[in-house]
Amino acid sequence: MVRERFFASHRASPGEKRIVISGEEYHHLVRVTRVREGDEVTVLDGSGGIYGTIVHRLGRDVAILAVNSYRKAGDPPRIDMALALTKAHRLDFAVEKCAEIGLRCIIPFVAQRSVWRGGERETAHKQERLVRKVVAACKQSGNPYFPAVGTVTDIAGLLQAIDRYRAVYLADAAGRPAESAIERDAEGDVLGIVGPEGGLADQECSRLIDAGAIPVTLGPYALRSETAALCLLFLLGRLFGSG
Repeated sequence: MVRERFFASHRASPGEKRIVISGEEYHHLVRVTRVREGDEVTVLDGSGGIYGTIVHRLGRDVAILAVNSYRKAGDPPRIDMALALTKAHRLDFAVEKCAEIGLRCIIPFVAQRSVWRGGERETAHKQERLVRKVVAACKQSGNPYFPAVGTVTDIAGLLQAIDRYRAVYLADAAGRPAESAIERDAEGDVLGIVGPEGGLADQECSRLIDAGAIPVTLGPYALRSETAALCLLFLLGRLFGSG
C-alpha cells in the first residue's frame, strides 16, 4: 500500500477512467516512492478532487493510473493571506504551513522592510518556488485544495485589492485583541495581512488601516513573521473556514 499522495498534472474529472502522471511527479512516483504496477495511489487535482487509483502501467517517462474512486472535498475556506517577503527560508516555511492549514490564495508582497529586492526574472523565480512549496505541502498534508500563489505585489497593490474583501485583518502588535476585533458574523472573502521581519513601517500600517484593514494583536509577545502568519490564518480559519 502506497500512502503518499500525488498531483495530477492535468485537470481530471469525476468520470475520469485513467490519469497520466509525467514530469516531476513521475520521478517522485517511480524513482523516489518506487511504486510498482498494481500499487494503490491517491491523486489530488488541486481543486478538491481526490482520486483513488491503481498503477496500471509504468512507462519510461509516464505512469498510467486506473481510477477506481473519486470524491470531491467540501468547499475551501474563502481566506487569502498577504505575506510580506522575508528571508527565503522563513517565507518558504510560512507558505508551506499555510498551505497545510488551508486557504484560498497566498499574496506575496514587498514591504519597506522586506529583505528581498529583485527584477522581473527574480520575481518570477520566487513565485515558481512558492508554487512548488504549496504543491509539496498539500501532497504531504492531504489538503485537496492547492492555494494559488499570486504575483508579487506591493503595498499599493494591496490597497487596490482591499475593496474585494468583506473583512481585512492586519497582524499588528498595537492592534486590538483578535478575539474582540474579528467580526465573527462576517460573510464573504476575508484577507489576512502579515508584515516582514521588523514589521510594517508606520506609514504602511496607516495606509492599510485607512483603507479598511483592522489591526489585531496575536498575543503579548513579539512573533516572527512566519509565526504570526500561522496564528492569524489558524484563527481566521476557525472563524470563517468551511470546516
